[in-house]
Amino acid sequence: MSDNTRDRCRALPSADTAMPTHAPKRRLPAAARRALIVDAALDEFAVNGYEGASMGRIGHAAGVSRTVLYDHFPSKRALFAALLADTHAELLSHLQAAMAADVPMEERMRRGLDSFFAFAEHQPQAWKLLFPDRAPVDNGVATDYHRLRAESNRLMAVMLAPDARRAGIDPASTVGQAMFALQQSALHGAVRWWHAHPDVEREQLVIAAMDLLWKGISGLEHGECWAQDGVRAVG
Repeated sequence: MSDNTRDRCRALPSADTAMPTHAPKRRLPAAARRALIVDAALDEFAVNGYEGASMGRIGHAAGVSRTVLYDHFPSKRALFAALLADTHAELLSHLQAAMAADVPMEERMRRGLDSFFAFAEHQPQAWKLLFPDRAPVDNGVATDYHRLRAESNRLMAVMLAPDARRAGIDPASTVGQAMFALQQSALHGAVRWWHAHPDVEREQLVIAAMDLLWKGISGLEHGECWAQDGVRAVG
């Protein structure tokens, strides 16, 4: 073999030393891409609200093109509505699991309160989406938002109805609905206060809520009732 042939043979890479080829980038399944979009949208809407949210920033954070983003959600309103519905369903699922236990009413209420506050603690972005300081301004989106909130409140009232009846409260009555609205407002206000005082432990908040809310319910359960004119009387 000539010297030139030997040099050419040495220049050829063997099978073991051949240059690696780059495999084409794998395309994520549609469900995985949707999950990335939803996660990015949750952060964007929670921080900036509906009006301030940007589909461009959502797509960039999710790592998808604008075309892929709109393939999954045809508009910002559609994305917001889907995210709002999913997040509401998740909160209700947490509460239902906590309040479905066959335990005394006081313990069931304590578990429900703890579950409510745990959701706010562990999923702060989801909480901001569901309970923003200001509802969306856009009329169509505001309608979607208020409709879903009303349905959420209705379902929560259904969950609380058996215990309300045991305490002598008719959930469908004006007084019953007003009491439920007051309870919900108190819990939402407690979470906002908690966000301003992050050093407070969740258990302390549960204790405070039980002291405030349970004493009223237990008073009714033990013989106090509301007359038709709204004046409380002792039975």
